[in-house]
Order: sequence, then structure tokens, then C-alpha cells
Amino acid sequence: MEEYEKYKEAGKIARDALHIGMKNIKEGRGYKEIAEKIEAYILDRASLAFPVNISVNSTAAHYTPSMHDENVFKKGDVVKLDVGAHVDGYIGDTAKTVEVGTKNYSRLIEAAEKALEEAIKIIRDGVRIEEIGKKIEDKIKEYGYNPIRNLHGHSLERYKLHAGISIPNYCSKSKKRLKEGQTVAIEPFVTDGVGMVIDGGIGNIYRIEKDSPVLKQIKNRFNGFPFAERWLYDIYGESTPLKLSFFLKRRMVAPYFKLVEMKGGMVAQAEHTLYITEDGCEVLTA
Repeated sequence: MEEYEKYKEAGKIARDALHIGMKNIKEGRGYKEIAEKIEAYILDRASLAFPVNISVNSTAAHYTPSMHDENVFKKGDVVKLDVGAHVDGYIGDTAKTVEVGTKNYSRLIEAAEKALEEAIKIIRDGVRIEEIGKKIEDKIKEYGYNPIRNLHGHSLERYKLHAGISIPNYCSKSKKRLKEGQTVAIEPFVTDGVGMVIDGGIGNIYRIEKDSPVLKQIKNRFNGFPFAERWLYDIYGESTPLKLSFFLKRRMVAPYFKLVEMKGGMVAQAEHTLYITEDGCEVLTA
């Protein structure tokens, strides 16, 4: 039960941090300002499981502001905010989508939320992964949109953000089943494009690729979780760009590339962390 309580606490903190971010996203405000506000809230109560992802319009995932990021939110932007907190390695992962100052993509956003709700209704001990994907895909198609087929939900374990089980947002024919006591993140991605993402350049998020004494400070500080370029300034100061370049060239550190819809389609996302029970699931980030 101690593990469950830590997951529950991480989920609550991630949820509250996400709500703070959603309330503060407004036309003219900077990406970096919002990311740092959310991360400061989490750090006052827990630890960061990954940098706040701020993915706008056709960008679906894996973008966080850099230290010198000057991007600001514009009227009409469709913003995916993805937040992760951990308590002693137990992770809460949650995301929502907000449209800045307009309502042109309300149905797209609603499709993601409703697809998530449909998945939650059937998740329980023994549910097949293909059943979850079919529920998500059917609801998205009902709205006239496409799921993004190469972005999946995932299982969570202590200090493991992607712990080995992938949960596609379409009927994948996977006969694997979820089990009581597992924790998973379900995250439908919905688009008016073709439903695939491709690499769109550096997203300012990195991971340790090769264990080395040179990376000891990074490893100890971030517990092996993904980290942001801007976080390294607390360790290396203004020499951060040179240090990061050194690590990348020697393949000690690897980037997460920004993921964009391959035909430029607009993208919405919704996500909750769930704890699987015998006859259902508990939403830890609601």
C-alpha cells in the first residue's frame, strides 16, 4: 500500500500543477514562464518526472522551452500541456489541451477527452490492450478525426516512465492484458491530419544514453529521468551549451526530438494516470 499511496500523491501533485498551467496559458505569455511556474509548484512538493511539455498546434509532444526561449502563446494556438511528478520514483503523468482565445478546435479537444473517458470505463484487471485501443479509436473516429498511431499510452513503474507496456490509441490486435496493481498512463492523441508523427527537430529534452562518471551530477540530480536543457544551467551555468554539445557528440546524452503531425494536422491530447483494480481502475490524476 505504500507504493499506491506514493502514486496517489504524485498523481494529485501532477493534477494540481497541470491546472495551474492551464489557468495561466494566455495570449502573449511566454512558454518558458508557464513551464517554470508549473515546475516550481511540483518541486515545492515532490520531484519532476520529466520537463513540462508544451506542444503547440501540429506539434504533438516532446517540446519544452529552452533557457533562452522567446516563444509566446498566440490567439488560436492549440496547446498540449503534459506534466509529470514523482514521489520517491512513483510517477503521476497527466495532460490536457487548451485553445488560446478561440473555439475553432473545441471538437478536436473534446474528442481527446471523450476517448480517454471511454477507455477509463473499460479498464480493469484482465482487460486486453486491443480493447482499450479500439474504444479510443472508435470514439475518435465518431468525431471524424484520426488517432495518432505512433504515439501510445504506457505502463509506469518506479523510476520508469515507459515501463515496457505500450497501449496504442487504435485497435492493435495486442492480446496482452493489464493486471490488478499495475499503473498505466492512457493518452489519446487526436488529429485532423493523417494520424502519424515525425521528428521535427530538437525539443530541448534529453536523456542519459551512456553511463559515465562525467554525467554523475546529471544522473544524481534527475534520478535517470528525462531532463531539460535549461535545467543544466543550475549545474554548468553559461557553459551549458558547450557541455551539452560535448555530451551529444560522444553519444553520452541523447535528445528527444519534437514530434509533429506529418501533414501538419492540428493535434489534441488528454491523459490520466490509472491504478488498475480487480473490477475497474482508479484515476490518480483526476
